Amino acid sequence: MPSSPAMAVVTHSAALCVGAAAMTVLLHRHSSPPLATTDGSTAAANDDVISQKETKQGIIPNSHSDCFNNMLPTLPIRLSQPNDNLLIAFDTRNRNPTFVMERINNKKHGVAAATEQEAPSRKNKRFFEDKAIPEHHRSRNHHYRNSGYDRGHLAPAADFKTDSEVQDSFSLSNISPQLPRFNRTMWLRVEEFVRSVAEHEEKVKGDSSEGVETWVVTGPLWLPSSTVGKDKFQYSYEAIGHPPSLIHVPTHFFKVVVVVSPIANDESGPTFQLKKFAAFVLPHSESDEKSNRLRLVDCIVRLTDLEAVAGFEFFPALLGSHIDGSGDDIPLHKEVADALTDDIRAHAKNNQLLLEDGNAKHGETGILLPQNGAGISKRRQKKIKQLLRGDSPPLFQHLCTKNNACFKYL
Repeated sequence: MPSSPAMAVVTHSAALCVGAAAMTVLLHRHSSPPLATTDGSTAAANDDVISQKETKQGIIPNSHSDCFNNMLPTLPIRLSQPNDNLLIAFDTRNRNPTFVMERINNKKHGVAAATEQEAPSRKNKRFFEDKAIPEHHRSRNHHYRNSGYDRGHLAPAADFKTDSEVQDSFSLSNISPQLPRFNRTMWLRVEEFVRSVAEHEEKVKGDSSEGVETWVVTGPLWLPSSTVGKDKFQYSYEAIGHPPSLIHVPTHFFKVVVVVSPIANDESGPTFQLKKFAAFVLPHSESDEKSNRLRLVDCIVRLTDLEAVAGFEFFPALLGSHIDGSGDDIPLHKEVADALTDDIRAHAKNNQLLLEDGNAKHGETGILLPQNGAGISKRRQKKIKQLLRGDSPPLFQHLCTKNNACFKYL
């Protein structure tokens, strides 16, 4: 059954996450040891299946479960939680983060804390390798030497309010190769936009801002560079490093941003309500600033389309999930999120990039463009229209609604 449209909420006992285990690590602030691991083992539900028991090397126990435990390869996604406000999922196959998740703007660690002390500096901070990941699997500083690529932060240093948290952001597990102009212009401006959202929300809430938080999930994408026939696509991207240890260069980068506010607090922890959201995908390119310029509104995408190419669900406790038993039906809150996105796009003028025929040219987001509402039934479109333009306001807002910053050139 679809979730009730009354409100989109999440408690600390729920998994506000990209991958339930990952989000739970961050949201249980005062919980026991985190679920995230960096040694390649699986930290999760069935201890009988995943526990690693000591055995003599080369000798396999008779038990079937023990046999599988000791024969399983390690997983390629390594989770680590450097601090209370940052979680990193690193993919050892392409030596990029799968995603990084950060929390901005809470009373203890966020923007408010910056007023109590001088903001930390990037000065004397150095990029460092994640020694918890095997040398042949991790990203290394010498891979970037003379590569022509910057070491681009996914969770930017400027988002953090203590010196140790800023230092944590310089881990190469939080880094993807980025073209210099992209890193220092378009990507920087998106990061500044997200920080401005966090700061604005705190100012709006004023004295009632305790617990107001902005959560951000950022990651790389590899999308087709061209079409070679009907339902057939071509991938093309570079890699840097020294074979066989190569860092794949992403074709695109995404950010999913949600703003939540507390509505209750009990023994299980605060209960949060979703207030605003947005999903962005930027082409990783160094376009001439005088041509092919993008506005942030040109980069918004449907949440469900991004989930399709990223391979995971964003904030399932807030926006719903297929594991909730909805079958093939898209959760209601995701459909509302998609409808809000389409509504913003439809009213954006001079939106030539978004109105192209959908061919996925290198450096564009064509493969993520909506195809005239395809995939949503007329009955569902009618229901969404009622939600957006009925007597009651939408359940939550898009970050670009009445936000002029979305319409400025990056």
